[in-house]
Amino acid sequence: MGADSVTSAMLCGMPLFSDLTDEHVGVIAKISSIRPVKENQEIFHEGDARDFLYVVLEGRIALEINVPTRGHIRILTVEPQEVLGWSSVADVAPKRTLTARAVTAGKLLAIDAGQLHAACEKDPVLGYAVMHHIANVIAGRLVATRMQLLDMFAQPDSEAPHG
Repeated sequence: MGADSVTSAMLCGMPLFSDLTDEHVGVIAKISSIRPVKENQEIFHEGDARDFLYVVLEGRIALEINVPTRGHIRILTVEPQEVLGWSSVADVAPKRTLTARAVTAGKLLAIDAGQLHAACEKDPVLGYAVMHHIANVIAGRLVATRMQLLDMFAQPDSEAPHG
């Protein structure tokens, strides 16, 4: 096992896996890998096929949306222990909904979305636990997006922050 191998012990302390059984954590560990990212590296692009669910281990990741008249606008920065790429486990979103770019160098836990989906289908208890956490991530992102929209609409175009 290499230095960057994913182990059950590594995952147990992460909020996403906090209420999973040891067996379930083992399943997740087997379908995961660690990916280093460089500063300013694009992790995925809005519209890309969804392939991995990520957890930030180290570093910071900007989530950006492309606004045709303004370019890429950062709507959120994801910190260590937080999830990105939730659309990869939601059937309703067949493509990435944002662009993710590393603000700083770091490491990501990359969970194979196809294998995760299959494991959740096979084991409804695992599926419920994973989807419960993903639903909370989505709800948090909706609140953050709402606040961003309120801020944008509160300022005339000439005063709005430009990304």
